[in-house]
Amino acid sequence: MRIFLLVLPAALSVAACNPTPGPYANGPYTGPGPGPRTTYSYDSIEYGRIVSVQPVTMRRTSDGDQIVGAVTGGLVGAVIGHQFGSGTGKDVMTGAGAIAGTIIGSNVASQGGTYTSYAWTVRLDNGGSITVIQMSNQFRVGDRVSVVRSGNQVYLR
Repeated sequence: MRIFLLVLPAALSVAACNPTPGPYANGPYTGPGPGPRTTYSYDSIEYGRIVSVQPVTMRRTSDGDQIVGAVTGGLVGAVIGHQFGSGTGKDVMTGAGAIAGTIIGSNVASQGGTYTSYAWTVRLDNGGSITVIQMSNQFRVGDRVSVVRSGNQVYLR
């Protein structure tokens, strides 16, 4: 029995080295080829030099947060409003509380917080200038940049 316990790990190690056929054992791969290359589309690119930068404070907004705030505020307002009045008055107070809570909850949720971004002013090679607000602070005044316009977005690269 002792010899069996000594030989078993060695036998399992040797068995693990035995190559097993993989998915390509029957010849070359004949499945679908590689996917299409990722291409980046843009409407236009202009070139220029950064002439100034100013930090700007941006406010976060999220429709999802505003909806959650409105629903939560409406429920809390309805519960509080239901505590007042009796009969039809109780129903009116519940409705009024729900409406007030919805408005308050939506406004509180829309505040969401702030973050810092940067307003980059670029003097274009064609003599014009443009200011682009972008979070990235990888540029410096004097840097040459590309101003990329893609749909309704403009960004520096």
